[in-house]
Amino acid sequence: MIRSLAVVLVVVAGVLLLAWRPQPDPVRVVEVTPAVTRAVMQATFDVVAPTGLPDGWRPTSARWETTEDSGAEPVLHIGYVTPADQYAQFSLSASDAPAYLDEQTGGGRGDGLMAVGGVAWQAWESPERRSLVRVEDGVTTVVSGGAAWEELVVLAGSLQPAPALEP
Repeated sequence: MIRSLAVVLVVVAGVLLLAWRPQPDPVRVVEVTPAVTRAVMQATFDVVAPTGLPDGWRPTSARWETTEDSGAEPVLHIGYVTPADQYAQFSLSASDAPAYLDEQTGGGRGDGLMAVGGVAWQAWESPERRSLVRVEDGVTTVVSGGAAWEELVVLAGSLQPAPALEP
């Protein structure tokens, strides 16, 4: 009986070994250029976008469209999985409506200022999200997510003017 059990276990182990497949990374990386290009073409303001992020930042969503609370103003949104496997997002819009800020910060409230590359950002917090918020010249920039402040600072510090399109 022990021999029979051993033979069965060897066969089962062989089948499991042959059938085992490593699970692929569940993160699906997307191309951000089309969304940034649409924003540059359609926005009534100068568009900035994350540029030169360190290794490990993976863009998972990119779009230029209105949101539920942005009214008629489209939003450039780029979402990332950070090197620490947390979520961080960048949003840019001409909307500064309180509902839009509430939407982008997860209901956060201002909690002081934080300097990023010599530029003052408002630090906002909610139970689920940290946010860096800047409203300047009618343009609202929000960097937020469940990521640590250090990673949000890296994302905010990477913002550079998007290249203008040739006519």
